[in-house]
Amino acid sequence: PAGRRAAVFDESLTLLRLLLRQDTVSFEGEFFTVDGASIGPRPAKPLDIWLGGTAPGALERIGRLGDGWLASLITPEEAGAGRVAIESAAAAAGREVEPDHYGISLAVATEGIPDALVASVRERRPGLDPADLVAASWPDARRMIEAYVAQGLSKFVIRPAGGAAAGRFLGQFVAHMMPLQT
Repeated sequence: PAGRRAAVFDESLTLLRLLLRQDTVSFEGEFFTVDGASIGPRPAKPLDIWLGGTAPGALERIGRLGDGWLASLITPEEAGAGRVAIESAAAAAGREVEPDHYGISLAVATEGIPDALVASVRERRPGLDPADLVAASWPDARRMIEAYVAQGLSKFVIRPAGGAAAGRFLGQFVAHMMPLQT
């Protein structure tokens, strides 16, 4: 329904979590109703539900319903503030997001940040330098990761920002990023 997207998403997360943890689920909500629903085979250990988003409502939802946060296109300072907001929302809901369940998807441009990506970042994050959100080299990626770690993030999805062939990117990743692995 118009204007209810967040409520639908919240309820769907509640239903998903039940389906991942119970053999059969009967659920009657505002948007979803199931009787004797099941999925199979269920995972041996319930899957963690990681969410993205940086809006205040998204951060509150992660604290209330999520198991982890994977952000993108935010500064280290914004990441730290987001982590604090999620922790606060989780505490208010009587739960905790594990301290090592905060991360970011970081694009690495090994051959310069592509013009299309520069334009996209400027549209999504006006007023910020795209080079502050996209690593323009492997040394930049390392510096950025260290800044995110200082803000409490510990999970990193490193992805190509365009240009390099997959095999070459992976080889460079192994050489430059694997030493950071803990």
